Amino acid sequence: MSATPYQPPSHLLQVLQSIEYEQALEVGDPRYVDTREARGSQKTLSRLAKKFGLDLRTDTLFPPDAKHVLFFGHTGSGKTTELRHYARELSGSNRFFIVEVDVVQVLDPNNLQYADTLMALAQALLLRLDSDQIYLGTDAFIEIEKWFSERVLESEEGKEFSAHMEAGATAKGGVPFLIELFAKFTASIKANASYKDKLRRVVRNNFTQLKDAFNRFVRKAEEALRAAGKAERILFVIDGTDKMRGEDTQKYFIEDAEQLLAISAFVIYTAPLSLKSGGNLAGKLDADLVLPMIKLQERDGSACDAGFRAMREILLRRADRKLFAGEAEIKLLVEHSGGHPRELLRLLKLCCELAEDPIIDEATVRAAIDQLAAEYRYFLQSEDYALLVQIDADPQHEGTDERTSKLLYDLALLQFNDGSWRRSHPVVRTLEGYLRATRVVTAQSGTSLT
Repeated sequence: MSATPYQPPSHLLQVLQSIEYEQALEVGDPRYVDTREARGSQKTLSRLAKKFGLDLRTDTLFPPDAKHVLFFGHTGSGKTTELRHYARELSGSNRFFIVEVDVVQVLDPNNLQYADTLMALAQALLLRLDSDQIYLGTDAFIEIEKWFSERVLESEEGKEFSAHMEAGATAKGGVPFLIELFAKFTASIKANASYKDKLRRVVRNNFTQLKDAFNRFVRKAEEALRAAGKAERILFVIDGTDKMRGEDTQKYFIEDAEQLLAISAFVIYTAPLSLKSGGNLAGKLDADLVLPMIKLQERDGSACDAGFRAMREILLRRADRKLFAGEAEIKLLVEHSGGHPRELLRLLKLCCELAEDPIIDEATVRAAIDQLAAEYRYFLQSEDYALLVQIDADPQHEGTDERTSKLLYDLALLQFNDGSWRRSHPVVRTLEGYLRATRVVTAQSGTSLT
C-alpha cells in the first residue's frame, strides 16, 4: 500500500502551529526543497567531500590525518538542513561514519568552550557506536576512563560532580558507564551547575592527556568500523556553533583554535558569516566554504527565476496554495524574504497571526512586512541606514568593517554568491530611516538610487 502523498496544512492555524523555524528539516522531510541551483551551490558538497579526501564521483578516498572545516552561512539560511543531506552522501563503507552533535541541545551555545565540545563529541560517538552495535575492546576507551577517574572523580575540584555521579549511577564501568559519565558532564555544563567552572578548569589543566586519550579512542573506533565494513573514517558534524555570541565566537574559533585543532579528527562546524568577515582565521581552520543565499535577483538587478521558484516552493510546502488570495501575495512574500528561508517563514507566521479572514490577502501580507520591518527598526541606527544605502548603490563586496559585520549577523544585510555582492534586507528598505538616508544620498549626489 503506497504512502499518502504529503499535503501541506490547509488552515492558517495549522500552518501557524507547524512553523518551527529553529528546527532544521530531517532527511526525507517532504517540506525539503532542493535549492542548489537557486543558491549556485552545485559544487559545495563536492568541495566539502574533497577537503576530507573523498571524490564523490569515483568513490575514491585519500584522507588527510585530520581536518577541521568551518561551514559558513547566514543564521537560518539552511546550513543544518543542507549538512544533513550532505551527510547522507558522505556516509558509506568507503566513506565516513557521521556523528552529529547539536550544541544547542546538549550544551550552552552562549558560553561554549572547547572543553565542552570534546566531552560532547565523546558522548555522541559512544552513543552512535552503541546504536550501530559496533563493539570495541576495553583497550579502546580505558585511557579515557582512567583520565576521568584520576583527574575528575578523584580530584578535589571534581568532588561535587563525583558525588552527583555516584548518586544516580546505574553502570559501574565500560561503555555504559562512559556514556552516563559524558551525559552527566554535558548536562552539568548546559544546566550551569555550580561546579561547572571547576569541571572546565580540570579539563583545561589536563587537556593534553585528555585529547591524547580521545584521539587514540577515535583511531580504535575507526579500526573497528573498517573491520565491520561500516566506514573508513569518523566525521563529526557540529551544529549550533553559528549561534554563539560575538565574543564567544571569537574565543572559540580564534583564541582557542589550537585546542580545537589538537583534536585529531574530521570535524565540520557551522559558523556565522560575521566570523569570516573578521579576517582572523587565516592559517588555522579551513575557512573558505560558504553556503550561498538563495538569489531572487542577480547583482545587476535582473531576476533569478530559479531562486524565486525555490522560495515559492518552500512557501507552498508549508501552506496550501488555496490559503493565498493569489499569486501576487505569494510573490510579495517571496520578494520581501530576500531569499532567506527563515525570513520567509517569519513572514508566513506573521500572516497567520494577523489574518482576519481564512485566507492571506494583500493587506495581511503588507501588515506582516511592516511587522517584520519593525523588528529591524529596534536596533538599526542612522549610520546603519546610510551604510546600507551606500552598499545597495554599489553591491560589490569591497571589504568589511565592524558595522558591516554586525549588519550581516543581524540579517539587515544579506550576502550572495559566496560573498561577492551584498544587498540590504527588503523589509529594511521599507523603513523610513532607510528612505530618509536614500533621500540624503540622492540630494548629495544629484543622482537617483532607485
